[in-house]
Amino acid sequence: MSSILLVARRDYLAYVGAWGFWLSLFTAPLIIAALMFGPLLLARAEPPRVLTIVAERAEDGAAVSEAFAQMALEDARREVAAYVAAAAPSHAETALAAFDGAPNREAAIQAARHIVSMQAPNALAAFPIPSPRYRIIDAPEGDIQALRPYLDGTRTLSDGGALYGALHLRRVENAPTIEYWSVNLSHDEPSNIARRALRLEMQREALAGQGLDPIEADRLQELNPQVSQRDPRPSAGEGQVTLRQRAPFFAALALSFILWSVVFSVANMLLSGVIEEKSNKILDTLLTSVTPLEMLIGKLLGVAAVSATLFLFWGALGGTLLSTAAASMGNSMFGQVAAAFLEPRLLVAFAIGFVAGYLMYGAIFLALGSLCESIQEAQTLLGPVALVLAMPMMLITPALDNPNAPIIEMASWVPIFTPFLLLIRAPSGLAWTEIAGMAGVMLIAVIVILLLAAQIFRAGVVNQLSVSSLFGRKAKG
Repeated sequence: MSSILLVARRDYLAYVGAWGFWLSLFTAPLIIAALMFGPLLLARAEPPRVLTIVAERAEDGAAVSEAFAQMALEDARREVAAYVAAAAPSHAETALAAFDGAPNREAAIQAARHIVSMQAPNALAAFPIPSPRYRIIDAPEGDIQALRPYLDGTRTLSDGGALYGALHLRRVENAPTIEYWSVNLSHDEPSNIARRALRLEMQREALAGQGLDPIEADRLQELNPQVSQRDPRPSAGEGQVTLRQRAPFFAALALSFILWSVVFSVANMLLSGVIEEKSNKILDTLLTSVTPLEMLIGKLLGVAAVSATLFLFWGALGGTLLSTAAASMGNSMFGQVAAAFLEPRLLVAFAIGFVAGYLMYGAIFLALGSLCESIQEAQTLLGPVALVLAMPMMLITPALDNPNAPIIEMASWVPIFTPFLLLIRAPSGLAWTEIAGMAGVMLIAVIVILLLAAQIFRAGVVNQLSVSSLFGRKAKG
């Protein structure tokens, strides 16, 4: 046991003493935060995209313009609702009522802001000023062909800005036809908004053509069923499924990708380390004092301690932020998702999955590394191996869609899939006995893999067996 601990301490101090470890320790949370919040901040920083509408019929142009205005109003309401629910939850209903009672978007935002300033002035400082995604302007030219220089950037608008796109609305045999002109070929949202608006216009015209009063036609088009999802389990109470019930599944999906990334990045550390020490003959010296099994377990424990150090720092930082968000913004979307990350089943599943997954995959990578003479040789070997080890991620989406599907339940008991599927299935009400059973299966698998990996490790390090020698002997045979 003392030999194992000496190997573990040696590897731990070697990794912790490297400047890259401290760089990873402090930069990883910043990178994760940038990936999570960067797209949101960039979207908010982008000014509204300028569109124009050229329509043969004024009614068509007005319907499409109204659709864009309605979308901007709904986007603003969602942003204001999320903010007041988090910053002033007791006044959220009043603020939203004021928002809904205003005649237009700008007045609605100001009305909600006024309520917050009167009833919760401390929450006013960060009150959002939503910016619409699109701004509709009058066409600088009346013909779509004359607009092409504005659209390709040859000419600019009177204020010096650029025209993002143009919607050309025509009538062909009295049916609307939409042409969306823009150099941004991968973006088709404006045309989809116009299509939905004109589809409603066509329905209104068809009803009017059948002699129905236009007011009654509008009333019929506004009919919309109320939809709710219910949970039949007794523990669900009334059964109404809300974001609070769905949030653990989103958290499980995020944690499964984090788990996969961490397990394989740490396993690659082991692979690179053993190849370097083998090529420098360091392993030959160490094996005069310890057995291959002790060396294997010691290296696994040493790098596991490195990972534990990272997780303790990241966990303390993330746990504090999530706990604060869950406590202060419990009724908001962010607060409910933050609380979901702290679900006991998720935390236990993540801990079991990391320990078992790391030991299994780490032992496999150490065994492979002992058979390689260089990093280049390891890369050629890891190609097909990586495809096999990436198979668990192929089941993540189906498991999220139906965690109790028979194939997912069976795959959950296959050790290479268990760490990730256990995490995905945990929010679906997985029994603690089943979690314990999967942990037991992974424990047995870890022991078997460690024993097999130790034999391969012995062959690769002590007997100097390598991939090149194996293929060389096969070729000669």
